[in-house]
Amino acid sequence: MYKVLLVDDEPLITIGLKALLDWADYGFEIVSTAESGEEALAYLKENQIDILVTDIMMGEMTGLELIKEVKILQPKVKCIVLTGYQEFGFIKQGLLLGIENYLVKPVDEEELLKTIRNVGDKLNAVTEGNQEQEPSTLMDNTLWRFLNGEIDKNDCLERLSFYNIQFNQPYYNVSILSFENYHKAEISKDIRKYIEEHYSVVCLYSPNQEILIIFGGTSEEELILFNQSLVHDFNSEQSKPGIFYLSMGKPVKTVEDLEESFAIAREYSLLQLYSNPNVLISERLTIDKQEEIKKQQEFKDNIVKLLLKADEEALQMVDSYFQGITSKSSFISPQAVKKYTYDLISYIHYSLQSDDLSYYTAAVEKVVYSKDIHQMMTILKEYCRELILSIHNQVNMRSPIVQNVLDFIHVHYDQGVSLKTLGQQFHVNAIYLGQLFQKEVGVVFSEYLNRYRLEKAKELLKTTHYRAGEIGKKVGYSDTTYFYKQFRKTVGATPSEWRKI
Repeated sequence: MYKVLLVDDEPLITIGLKALLDWADYGFEIVSTAESGEEALAYLKENQIDILVTDIMMGEMTGLELIKEVKILQPKVKCIVLTGYQEFGFIKQGLLLGIENYLVKPVDEEELLKTIRNVGDKLNAVTEGNQEQEPSTLMDNTLWRFLNGEIDKNDCLERLSFYNIQFNQPYYNVSILSFENYHKAEISKDIRKYIEEHYSVVCLYSPNQEILIIFGGTSEEELILFNQSLVHDFNSEQSKPGIFYLSMGKPVKTVEDLEESFAIAREYSLLQLYSNPNVLISERLTIDKQEEIKKQQEFKDNIVKLLLKADEEALQMVDSYFQGITSKSSFISPQAVKKYTYDLISYIHYSLQSDDLSYYTAAVEKVVYSKDIHQMMTILKEYCRELILSIHNQVNMRSPIVQNVLDFIHVHYDQGVSLKTLGQQFHVNAIYLGQLFQKEVGVVFSEYLNRYRLEKAKELLKTTHYRAGEIGKKVGYSDTTYFYKQFRKTVGATPSEWRKI
């Protein structure tokens, strides 16, 4: 739990903030409240905290004066300020102190939640024994949230105006720099400084300790040249970033479309697994993405089949999987590996249709806090080992006919599969097969098939640019409208909404 101190000279404000969120659900603990800067300092001299949330305008000591003192006592504390509309002039002073964000009173629940979760991500990303790249700033938070669609253009530009940052170029793109020496604070700081001094860009650190670069230019071709030039620079200065990948999002014409450019850059960043290092990863990189996706899907299907049979060969497949990840380079961005590992765990869970969420949620939580490939491999093997032990008894009790039906579904889910066709395929009465399937698997046949198809659809939404309607047909839904309804009902979002998550 990260420790939070709330400071405001109006007790109703701190009481309201405590009640606004279920803080513990998100990994935070309100350890104390204070009604003045002096009271807060007295507490901080005796107790360590992680986050300070303070009002700007208070009696004898203002919130900004409090932050100055806090930075001396506990330099790593993250600071969030509360302000009224008439107090924006004070925010400029707060920028120099590295505040994370400002929240306008009355504080909006969603705004508060997004702010503390972003701060939590940064705290999680700091590896033990290493310092952060540099004090976090409102600018980095603002840009990060804008690129993730959490604040609108006008709000973003208003906050960036404190830094005299303007977007007035005809074209832009977002690129992601993942590099081997990301955990070395001084090197990371030097790399960002070099980029900002030699290129017309805006940089920010992501919570994942990558450097995001917003390039501006007069044409799409010029943006490509800028990205290529930066790769050339780093190849000439290998001692700085070490092994690196620069993933380039597509050029866009408006600030509003930077979110799309960033999403594509993130998608390209995942291609590190199939690319040689120290290159620009963009639409021009020659990688047969569809072939790689096909290989990934085959691997997922094979490991699910082994787990369904409680076959320990699945553990050997995990070893092979991670050996393949590092086959082209000794460094792969932990964020890229984390994404693949999380997707694999989710795919296994939903494919097995287990009603027991304990193994799955525990594994996902461990992945979130993992720091390197070795940890993720260990987490995945432990997850598979626990599933094998759990499934072992079920497999022994499962009839051969139901096991054959499950194997058939996992291969032919995109076809017109029904209890009738399966009954004909395996020479058994369809009604009896349906009853046996529900008894041994735990859900009715149609529900299992529907969930399995939707998991395949989610996979295609994340890994391809196919339209949602096309994806519905590819996973076995002949009626596009029915696919949309089933997706929203089961997943809780439309295919387009889920694709952006």
